[in-house]
Amino acid sequence: MRYSRYMTACFLLIYCFISAKAQYSNESEANVLYNRERVGIININSSGIGASFRQSKIKDAFKATFFEINFSTYWDIKQEKIIWADAVGAKAFTYAKLNEVFFLRGGYGNIYKITRKPSWGGVELQLAYSFGGSICFAMPIYLYIQDQNGDVGYSTLEKYDPEKHNLENIFGGGPYFKGITDIKVYPGIYGNVGFYFEYGQYNSVVKALEIGGLVNIFPIGVPVMAYNDPKNIFFSFYINIIFGRRYNK
Repeated sequence: MRYSRYMTACFLLIYCFISAKAQYSNESEANVLYNRERVGIININSSGIGASFRQSKIKDAFKATFFEINFSTYWDIKQEKIIWADAVGAKAFTYAKLNEVFFLRGGYGNIYKITRKPSWGGVELQLAYSFGGSICFAMPIYLYIQDQNGDVGYSTLEKYDPEKHNLENIFGGGPYFKGITDIKVYPGIYGNVGFYFEYGQYNSVVKALEIGGLVNIFPIGVPVMAYNDPKNIFFSFYINIIFGRRYNK
């Protein structure tokens, strides 16, 4: 009986020691201040999808500065895919869309911590904003146009021209990248601001969601849809899924 009590007491002491050591290790890790951060971002926004990379320099426990680069697509709220021709083999196309639009952005930003995570983990709230240069790439849409002589099933591949092409002669959408050699570039600027929710226990691992708004501004309007004025301002709401690591340099 006495031997069993001694064994039980020893096991309890060992368990308490291991638990305390693990807790100390976790708290120590949670409170380590790193000076660099590198993350990848999956971007889902109200007008497209994209991906980003951020490289940050951590100034102190409450502030970090970063450089980011982002590539994203754009879908106009008015665009809709349809199949109009009755002929066999007719293809879907986006009616009245002049260009496929893509954005490439690069800029500088800041992150400010509003609340900090407790040592045992949880969620901390941060404010993030960035601004910089934006380049819009407009790639012309090509369509299959039915033969004007009435030959059933025969079509030619042409750049979409709303003056010549309509629902009476469009057979379907052409190859997606057919217009890549005709891309036009529109330089501009961008800015975004969002709330950054970081969760998890360890400071060395970055897991976060960012919710906010983004605006791209171009001095020269970008033609997107026929029968509409070229767009100078593109605004969207976004959710960023962020993952990466912190380290010391």
